[in-house]
Amino acid sequence: MDRPDDTWLSQRFCSNPFERIETQPNQDIHFCPAAWQPAAIGSLSDNPETAWNSPKAQEIRRSILEGDFSHCCHLECPRITGRDLPAREEILSEIDPSPAVAYYREIIKTGRTRLDKPPACASLGHDLSSNTACPSRATKPVQLKKYDADRLDWIFNEPYARFLSKADRITIGREGEPFASRHFLNFLKNFCRVAEPRKALNLHTNGLLLTEAVWNRLDLWGHVGSVHVSVDAATTETYNELRPGRQLVQLMPNLSFLGHLRRLKAIDTFQMKFVVRQENYTEMPDFVRLARRVGATGVLFQRVRDQQVREEGGGPAVDVADPRHSDHEALQLILEDPVLNAQDVEVVDLKLAPRHRDVSGAACSGATPDQVRQG
Repeated sequence: MDRPDDTWLSQRFCSNPFERIETQPNQDIHFCPAAWQPAAIGSLSDNPETAWNSPKAQEIRRSILEGDFSHCCHLECPRITGRDLPAREEILSEIDPSPAVAYYREIIKTGRTRLDKPPACASLGHDLSSNTACPSRATKPVQLKKYDADRLDWIFNEPYARFLSKADRITIGREGEPFASRHFLNFLKNFCRVAEPRKALNLHTNGLLLTEAVWNRLDLWGHVGSVHVSVDAATTETYNELRPGRQLVQLMPNLSFLGHLRRLKAIDTFQMKFVVRQENYTEMPDFVRLARRVGATGVLFQRVRDQQVREEGGGPAVDVADPRHSDHEALQLILEDPVLNAQDVEVVDLKLAPRHRDVSGAACSGATPDQVRQG
């Protein structure tokens, strides 16, 4: 018996298998997060060109082109559950002359599953090294052993720096701290050496290690398009509570440096992020003012992750956006503050409908994993 979405999907197209890769902590390579598309197309130990056109990669592309989406998790993929995939006929009849649309049109017409063109987008998440406990991700500090980091350098850095040198967007740091990772620091150095400056890097960081000296040492000039900094507090007391052993004063020079880069137009986007919890929600308006003071282009407020709520005892103890929480009404009043309704502020899933989306950190088209996922 057909699932309810089979008829709808049979006429749809998803560009992810034709334009992006995502690396996982187990060193598998996918087109999407593993929860959305469980089948890996290869491993980091494979030659990148081989993995990109592996038998499994071509089979997944076939399933998209033939409309069965048989390798996708229909109940997990937000583009399927949200009915957010374009119709193939719309692409075939599209007048839009953009290279991306023309590329998809040619693929649909020919049914081609083996691609000469490398991925336009990549999300690198195979090293979870971090330098702090992260309240928004419910993680503790972690560091790869030197042997493991050296092995990753050997199998990944040179081949993938060249393979991705023409990519439009490379996201690093969604699930770790890139500047606490020996491996990612080495990759960035390799990438900036072999790639032409094109602002392809999309960096997610807590900002503590992203100093001016590190920026210059890695020669990131011209290679970074956007930087997203998770801060989660506007006062020293709250920042120290959420990140024990760290002080907001340590972070401020780095935030000011990023603001300076933005004013120089050396980067296009400098976004400051804030995961809303019981400990910090009253600081939301002050956080916007802090972001503007240091020169950020915008602020993103997000609801605390379900994972974090569960690990801290479940229920509304942490999540003030939960209607059962005793401070839920107080949060709603804060959300009415005019400073939180400005064009440079995005509020996600806090009982206030999102009005703006920061597309600078997106993958190449549509509502992609990097857009949907919280950082």
